Amino acid sequence: MENTLYKKGQLIDLHIHTQYSDGMYSVPELLEFAEKRGLEVMSFTDHDFLSANFEVRNLKNQGGYSGKYINGCEISVSYNGKKYEVLAYDFDLDTLSEFEVLTPEYQFGLEEVRLEKLKSLALNLGFKITPGLTFDPIYRVAHKTFFHDIAKYPVNNAVYEKYGILKSDNLYREHMIKPGSLFHCFDIVQETPDIEFVCKKIHQAGGKAILAHPFKVYEEANPKQLVQDLYEKNILDGFESIHKKFTLEQCVWMYKFCLEHNLIPTGGSDLHGDGFKIGGKRFAPELLGAVAYAGIEIRFPIMKTVEGVKK
Repeated sequence: MENTLYKKGQLIDLHIHTQYSDGMYSVPELLEFAEKRGLEVMSFTDHDFLSANFEVRNLKNQGGYSGKYINGCEISVSYNGKKYEVLAYDFDLDTLSEFEVLTPEYQFGLEEVRLEKLKSLALNLGFKITPGLTFDPIYRVAHKTFFHDIAKYPVNNAVYEKYGILKSDNLYREHMIKPGSLFHCFDIVQETPDIEFVCKKIHQAGGKAILAHPFKVYEEANPKQLVQDLYEKNILDGFESIHKKFTLEQCVWMYKFCLEHNLIPTGGSDLHGDGFKIGGKRFAPELLGAVAYAGIEIRFPIMKTVEGVKK
């Protein structure tokens, strides 16, 4: 497999999230950071959104960044009934943007449905919820809108205790996608496109399909077997081999596997930052609810109209 993403010896980061999904920094800020730190090749890989790539394309001289920018996206996929993520790289932006699941309208539509399911389940369990609660794009995902609402009512503490739900629980991982959980409302197979279908779409757009962080997939008992199985399906162009949460042994194993099987090894920081920037001020994600209730007008960056940027 020819590696057209980067050359040996270059300083790269092919896994960066912007404010268009769950990252803290804007596209211009990240381009400036990359320039100052001498990053030679980079890619913005927001979750199921392509907007950052359109903004880069519309910025003159890529916002002052002199390195190579590669179109990117981290796409949710299903495989054997579980949720994984595939990193798409170096694709034709206009072609891949025709893939419906990568549009804000599609993604936010799913979240609105999930919020209604969460509200129904919570009311049946005895939780207090704000009447008329609707999905707020500031949180990007339904469970954050939901969590921040029920968390503001002290009366819900007793319900948490009754059902043994910890406030520190990962609502998405521990409940929404786990069959049998009190808040199970996310059918991965029905609501997430199949990995083979997604890889086909990426290849039709002239791009490369790379499995994201194989050693850091939630509840994956045998990552090495997963890599072997997906390799044998012959649908991927490579695997993310360097990741901030990998051990050195895992990085080495994955890198060698790619080289031995003529696959592309990629690396990235999986940068999100430590919060969000709103109106020139920075807030940690857990403080967004408090900011909203204080009466400050908030608009999530992805909903902001940017002249010349396709959404």
